[in-house]
Amino acid sequence: MKPKFNGFLVLLLVLFAQLTFAQERAVSGTVTDDAGMPLPGVSVLVKGTKTGTQTDFDGKYSIKATTSQVLVFSYIGMKSQEITASSSQVNTKLSGDAQQLEGVVVTTAMGIKREKKSLGYASQQISGADVNGGAGNANVANLLSGKAAGVEVQRNNNFGGSTNVVIRGNKSLTGNNQALWVIDGVPIDNSNSNASSQQVGGGGYDYGNNASDINQEDIESINILKGAAATALYGSRAANGVVMVTTKKGKSNDNKIGFSFSSGFTNGSIDKSTFPTYQNRYGSGYGFGSSFLGTGTPDTVDTSNDASDGDAFNNQPVYQWDAFTPFSPNYGKATPWAAAKNGPVTFFKDAQTFVNSISLEKSTERSSLSMSYVNTNQTGILPNSELKKNQISARFSQKVTDKLTANAYASVTLQSTVGRNSTGYNDNIMSNFRQWWQTNTDVQAQKDVYFASGGQNITWNFSDPTSPEGLVPAYWDNPYFTRYQNYSSDDRTRLFSYASLNYEITPWLSALGRASLDTYKQLQEERRAIGSIASGFGLSPVDESSGYQRNDISFQEINYDFMLNFNKKFGDNISVNGVIGTNIRRNDRDNVLSSTVGGLVVPGIYALSNSKLDLPFPKEAKISSGVNGIYAQGSIGYLDTYFVDASIRRDVSSTLPDDNNSYVYPAISGSFLFSNVVKANWLNLGKFRVNYAEVGNDADALQLNNTYTRVSNFQGQPLYTNSLLLPFRSINKNPELKPERTKSFEVGLEASMLDRRLGFDITYYKTNSVDQIVSAAVSSASSYTNGLVNGGNIENKGLELQLNGTPIKTKDFSWEIIINWSNNRSKVISLPNGLDNLQLGSFQGGVTVNAAPGEAYGALKGTDYVYTNGQPTVDQTTGKYLITTSSSNTIGNITPDWIGGVRNKFTYKNLTFGFLIDTQKGGDIFSLDMYYGLASGLYKETAIGDMRENGVIQPGVAPDGSVNTVRTEGGTIENSMGYGAAPNKAFIYDASFVKLREVSITYNFPKKMFENTFLSSASASLVGSNLWIISKNLPYADPESGLSSGNSSRGYSVGSLPTTRDIGFNLTFKF
Repeated sequence: MKPKFNGFLVLLLVLFAQLTFAQERAVSGTVTDDAGMPLPGVSVLVKGTKTGTQTDFDGKYSIKATTSQVLVFSYIGMKSQEITASSSQVNTKLSGDAQQLEGVVVTTAMGIKREKKSLGYASQQISGADVNGGAGNANVANLLSGKAAGVEVQRNNNFGGSTNVVIRGNKSLTGNNQALWVIDGVPIDNSNSNASSQQVGGGGYDYGNNASDINQEDIESINILKGAAATALYGSRAANGVVMVTTKKGKSNDNKIGFSFSSGFTNGSIDKSTFPTYQNRYGSGYGFGSSFLGTGTPDTVDTSNDASDGDAFNNQPVYQWDAFTPFSPNYGKATPWAAAKNGPVTFFKDAQTFVNSISLEKSTERSSLSMSYVNTNQTGILPNSELKKNQISARFSQKVTDKLTANAYASVTLQSTVGRNSTGYNDNIMSNFRQWWQTNTDVQAQKDVYFASGGQNITWNFSDPTSPEGLVPAYWDNPYFTRYQNYSSDDRTRLFSYASLNYEITPWLSALGRASLDTYKQLQEERRAIGSIASGFGLSPVDESSGYQRNDISFQEINYDFMLNFNKKFGDNISVNGVIGTNIRRNDRDNVLSSTVGGLVVPGIYALSNSKLDLPFPKEAKISSGVNGIYAQGSIGYLDTYFVDASIRRDVSSTLPDDNNSYVYPAISGSFLFSNVVKANWLNLGKFRVNYAEVGNDADALQLNNTYTRVSNFQGQPLYTNSLLLPFRSINKNPELKPERTKSFEVGLEASMLDRRLGFDITYYKTNSVDQIVSAAVSSASSYTNGLVNGGNIENKGLELQLNGTPIKTKDFSWEIIINWSNNRSKVISLPNGLDNLQLGSFQGGVTVNAAPGEAYGALKGTDYVYTNGQPTVDQTTGKYLITTSSSNTIGNITPDWIGGVRNKFTYKNLTFGFLIDTQKGGDIFSLDMYYGLASGLYKETAIGDMRENGVIQPGVAPDGSVNTVRTEGGTIENSMGYGAAPNKAFIYDASFVKLREVSITYNFPKKMFENTFLSSASASLVGSNLWIISKNLPYADPESGLSSGNSSRGYSVGSLPTTRDIGFNLTFKF
């Protein structure tokens, strides 16, 4: 009996086990934090058993359990969750535990997800909600203003223009200083294609930079990696910090498709504090002999000048420009001598932006999908300005097997822009309005005659209205003719995509292979209509009165990455994680610049074939480069309290000499969670961190060997002349170049306390960037003017402070505040070859931007006062200031003393109100507008009392030190104000500002409203940007307004557009 009983018992146990096994099935899901970010390394355990697993790098897990078993999710610094495995998909969100350490996960270099508490360097994360939906802003870079400590966002007012993002100061004297932009671990191109002359104020268009192609609807979060230790894995392109963009994944539950639609409208009107206020007492004239009044009979206004330093207005009838064109109702008539009713401020119109987007998300047990489409239509404040953009993107993830996961992302941007504003001094309407204008000219009358004449260039600035041959522009075209006839256009098509495979070799080791492509084609066209004022245009060496230019640009970057990621715990006390990988990068850029010469044959036909003369050879460039890199990074944690990181990268670059083209970039960092040692109920987290790293800034392509330029045919001249067919360029290249190198030290302290109601992060850093690549002057005997050399050292050091708090938090109401503040002190330690000054940019007006040993980067130099006892000295004969003969005097510096931002968010039930104050203290800016605009008699400051008639007594002293009492000569304002009366120093202004940068009010409709409907939620938002410049010192312009992105894009104000105050309304529906 006993054997039979035992056999029966065994059979019963087997059947029970089979039944139990039949009830088990795979349960999977995703674990995220409060912000929706995935949590890797979360422990998932079947309660009451030893069955368990951990979430992967994307926060995903898979485990076998029955429908009645309970899954326990636990993570250091988070409250544990227990959820019954009643469904095959269990997603959960873990919240921070006030009694434990915080466990926020951030995306770091190469797209690796790490716990923020373990990082030994500074980083700052911004949620997608905080960079999406900004009123009227199509460039995501602008939306970073004031939101991260140590990050300077150098924007400008150009329509569709470019933006600099500079982290912790300029580290290269002449090279690239912009942060590297990275999407999901993959770098993208963020260059601009503006002409070099445009970037130093010589005229031209700002065609924007490529960060504007990032689809804001795709952004889940942005993490700013600030120091070299944070970015060292990017090697030779890591010196300037990284803006790490993480895109959204599909998150819809229960196998349903989540669908959302958003529509927004923004209206922008000019901020009149950023446009000149004219005087209304005097009209056309250059002073002195400009008078045409006094005979008692109607006379003719001198239209050939472009100043307002003439006779005082007295309503006497005179013949003005509109008396000489049959398309004006004033043809042949004398009209009152008076200030115009409609000045240039009426030239602007309201800017409008329409943004419509749709998106969908879907996730299943093994896959996820998110897609979005955004349509943007934007018009500017200038006539005939429009930007159209269409963006479509998709991200897909598929778990092919239990161990193999495939990911893919693609984003396509189609952008077409017409009528960008001119920049700089030349051919710029805004220079016309800000510097050289007659206050008696009515802008609306110019508009009327332009359209009445069918689009002719009937200008207020006739060279001689009394002669038929003189009815042509002297200096300036009709502004409406300029906007509708002499305009630019550009089209860009861009594709960014990547695909990756991730294989889980073991629960703690995975392999990732990834390929990415970033490519675009762009066509830029510029037009000058027949009848325009002649000036420089296209490839012609002489001024042209009509023409057509096109610039064809193509770019491609391919990256191949392979990485081994590991993340393993040894017992309860030791954790090890890291990556070993390789990167292969290839870049190709093609550029073909072509133009007509001698003007156009047929009006209105803008094509190269319409050239009057033989076409010159186009300027062509084909630039290819590549970098092969290998890298490793490892982190060891002990007791979840002590962490040490080390990384190393070796790059081999094609832009460096063959026998010296590999460089190694090391980094080491450590962090100590002292809150684990110092037990205090009020302290949630306390961390001390320190690091040292070295990173690079690679040489540009084609810098090793001398290249050639081809002599072109021009105006019938033969190709073969006495000159060389292929002469050298003026810069002697250097086959011994090496990359610039930045050595960085950083120490920081961060803490969270009072149940996370108060927190701070303070960082001190110091960087020295050596082996600067500089074009230095060489002996003329070499047949070159300059040569490329390595040398020099620029130092940046400073403090960063992040402060966040929740002063009030109740069931229905909360107030959150975030403060960012930083100061950066830059100093040029040395220059190569013993140079005592390096000129970085030279501008109209004689001012330059420089680097000089012992001075801060970006010294402004020009003429200065001659001083006596520290006071400006006045010539006792003329009453004018004595001015230095040298223009090498340091008169300012472009670098601000500090920058900061304060963000507030108030939430009451379903209503949220937030605003951002953005500020800059210090930095200097030279205003060419004031330099010329005061001398031309345009501004209100030039018509105070009898200063024009009798001159002024300038503040200052005589050469003997006594107070000046000598008056300048009357008859012209130029003797008393503007470039004719004072040095460059007089037009240097403090670039400080305080701005109400953003305001938003959002109402989330109660979800119960949508029960039993196809809607799941809805919200409405009122948003605003640049609503109020609370404080500034620069007259009549925005101190942020610049020419372009680039090293010399700031510190110089010339002909900029006024700032717009944008107010918008958004509606969002989710289904």
